[in-house]
Amino acid sequence: MRKHLPGWSEDQRKAAERQRRMWQEFFSASKQRETEPAAGLATDEAAAKVSAVMARHETELLGYPNVVGVAPGVRTAKGKVTGEPCLVVYVSRKVPRSRLKKGEALPRRIEGIPVDIVETQEIRPQVR
Repeated sequence: MRKHLPGWSEDQRKAAERQRRMWQEFFSASKQRETEPAAGLATDEAAAKVSAVMARHETELLGYPNVVGVAPGVRTAKGKVTGEPCLVVYVSRKVPRSRLKKGEALPRRIEGIPVDIVETQEIRPQVR
């Protein structure tokens, strides 16, 4: 396992390592797909759409409980990268939908774009 930031728990280290392996598999498979003729065009259009949706809804999403960041990304499901463009919403703690009050649950899709909820640590700007 690679060295991670000081202060990470063992669970956080294991989760980071799983994500690293998952992305490594995804990018290895991506190199094979790059030779497909229309792959780049569809990806560029999808990324532009996700970015536009994010621009319209970022402030609203940051108002939800535990939300610490929003970014365009690629959806993961059951630990596997799907390749599907999505809006990634970073939360400080994932909470089951059943335990959230009305209006606290993040939408599953926004303007047809899937929302992927990812638990992360606090996000802070770097000081230079």
